[in-house]
Amino acid sequence: MKGNSRPTRLVVLSVDGMRPDFYRRPEEFGLKVQNLLELISAGASADLVESVYPTTTYPAHATLVTGVPPSAHGIYSHLASLDPIEKARPWCWFARALRVPALWDVVRATGRKTAAVSWPVSAGAAIDYNIPEIWDPKLADPHQDFTTAARHSTRGLFPDVIKVLEPILGMATPDRLRSEAALYIWARHRPDLLLVHFVHYDQLAHRFGPTSPQALAAIEQTDEEIGRFRSFFLEDESPALIVLSDHGFVPVEKEAAPLSVLAEEGLFDKEADGAPKLGKLGAVHAGGSFSVYWLEEPSASERASLRRAVKRLVEAGVVEEVVDRARLESLSADPDAELSLDAAPGVYFSDRFEGPLVRDTVKDRGTHGQLPTRPGLGASFIAAGPGISPSRNLGCIALTQVAPTLASWLGLPADILASNEKPILELTIDD
Repeated sequence: MKGNSRPTRLVVLSVDGMRPDFYRRPEEFGLKVQNLLELISAGASADLVESVYPTTTYPAHATLVTGVPPSAHGIYSHLASLDPIEKARPWCWFARALRVPALWDVVRATGRKTAAVSWPVSAGAAIDYNIPEIWDPKLADPHQDFTTAARHSTRGLFPDVIKVLEPILGMATPDRLRSEAALYIWARHRPDLLLVHFVHYDQLAHRFGPTSPQALAAIEQTDEEIGRFRSFFLEDESPALIVLSDHGFVPVEKEAAPLSVLAEEGLFDKEADGAPKLGKLGAVHAGGSFSVYWLEEPSASERASLRRAVKRLVEAGVVEEVVDRARLESLSADPDAELSLDAAPGVYFSDRFEGPLVRDTVKDRGTHGQLPTRPGLGASFIAAGPGISPSRNLGCIALTQVAPTLASWLGLPADILASNEKPILELTIDD
């Protein structure tokens, strides 16, 4: 850092799925995002942040706090199971899956306090005040499952927070609940690093489409939540406020079921009633991408069956690119996947075994998960606070640069994380 190396306090708000064009060109969408625009004027912002592959929430959020890609931190997907037959598949909720230190580890090691509200891959993390994102996958609506989150939260924290939330339960958006919890923790426990994950836009962008009236209204509501943070801070504390995202969003009209073709090619065993049963092939669907894994060494005929299935999917027009092992390695993605399928424009992949290969979507109108270079899938970054010059345009940056930058702003040594990235910009804090 230039000038005095005095560390600052950080509040990091992740708006899941927020595209940078929403704050670069809000007038195109009729968006009223005054708080985002004022933060841009007061600080620094990126035109685009290139995410990781796949461009999904859990791998990307792991990168945001470690500074390394999935191949290094070990979170390759939202799902922790490779079994596509399994009902209620568990997600990568637990921080013990991270193979490298996270920001909360290195900050806490300096004797400073950390806090997180619904941050992905944070259950069981060494965070002083933590309400992790975790739920019972058997439930239809994970956002109504407070019991699981309470059980994995910092001892004694959830009962205090739920008292604050009681007046608005059943009426507030998930983002309002999360911001209320975070502001309570900020005021009561005064952490040096606070991480908050907002999900309302992601929910509605999936359901209705990324630029639907419903999704854009969610962005405006999240902007209001950001404004509540801005007005909440006391003048004598003045933390740096960082608003960012993990990936962008693209619209879809068609749903494709690769599992149906894989099953037809005999790549899954069958139960007595004919239902598919896990054999040698595992699979993970991630909206805009679909990865397959050999769970045991395949035979030559099984490899041929996979090639036939992939060819059928390509010929059906649902695949934009077959991402092979070499390409996955170049993307620093999952080293165990045999290959990934990147969805064609307007298509997303589901976990359906039955029915036609392709049909009009019956669920989602928006998705993500494709290659990070796809138009619309860029993530966001805005930061304002002490030492950050106003109206600074950062251009295009990488998601792996975020954690080293935050560590630098906290006054931590450059090599404290496993990342080899340099900070995006240095603070200029002087007495």
